Amino acid sequence: MSVQSSAHDEPSAEGTVNVDVPNTARIWNYQLGGKDNFAVDRQASDAANALMRGMGVPGGAEAAVDGRHLLQRMVDFMLGQGIRQFLDLGSGLPNMANTHQIVHRTAPDAKIVYADLDPMVSTHAAALMAGPHVATLMADLREPSQILDSKQVRELIDFDRPVGLMFICVLHCLWDAEDPWGIVGQFRDAVAPGSYLAMSHMTTEAHPDAADRLFEMTQQLHWTTPLVARSRTEIARFFDGFTLVEPGLVPPVQWRPDLNNPLRTAGEHEAGEFVLKARLPGQSGDHGAAWHLCGVGVKDDA
Repeated sequence: MSVQSSAHDEPSAEGTVNVDVPNTARIWNYQLGGKDNFAVDRQASDAANALMRGMGVPGGAEAAVDGRHLLQRMVDFMLGQGIRQFLDLGSGLPNMANTHQIVHRTAPDAKIVYADLDPMVSTHAAALMAGPHVATLMADLREPSQILDSKQVRELIDFDRPVGLMFICVLHCLWDAEDPWGIVGQFRDAVAPGSYLAMSHMTTEAHPDAADRLFEMTQQLHWTTPLVARSRTEIARFFDGFTLVEPGLVPPVQWRPDLNNPLRTAGEHEAGEFVLKARLPGQSGDHGAAWHLCGVGVKDDA
């Protein structure tokens, strides 16, 4: 799918929360059962889910839950490879099983930076995910220097050591004209060899007609971002300069299901947040919602 941007995709004034149009981050929050959303987001989400049901394909809630389980497995994989600092780019609203929760159950001294342009995301993240090894940054990943040159980031992340770069369900929110491949390339060039790129991206592979219809809906309802599904070849281009680890580019439920170890749900008398419910993905023939292709790559030596 080759698409061009339209005028309504320009962000609202910095620091403002626009409740007049559907917001992609808030829609994702609603799909995950969160409360940080407004009526306009719920209406758009329900309309998209109804469209998908009418076409006989999985809806957003299934894809969202698949994505959160995937996040846990990818983070735990990178931890197992010795990664102790992470850039979560386009991180979205805090919700079940956030990156720092997953990381800190294994490596409490590991460093995490969350970066997102949305002012509501930034405000909520700063309030809910504060800590000595966690930073939240309101920045536009389309301008990598806003993140890479940030004093806050430089004080926390040592770019001479490997970093886990995370683009989970975000790059399909960028138009081709914004050159998402070049953006990823700038982050790749800023990190040390041995760093990892973890990505999940909407694909045209499993549900091509539904992907086209969903894209059209994002334009008709004036979502704050498009949902640009891309081909396997286009998604593989993001890994230029990285070597994909096994099993390569696959639907989320098929990416290393042996690592499935969701954060427990807090009991009635226990402190903590409600997080992921147990799921056993990746069973034989299980493609899950299959809205995304995902993979992890390790940066090649210079």
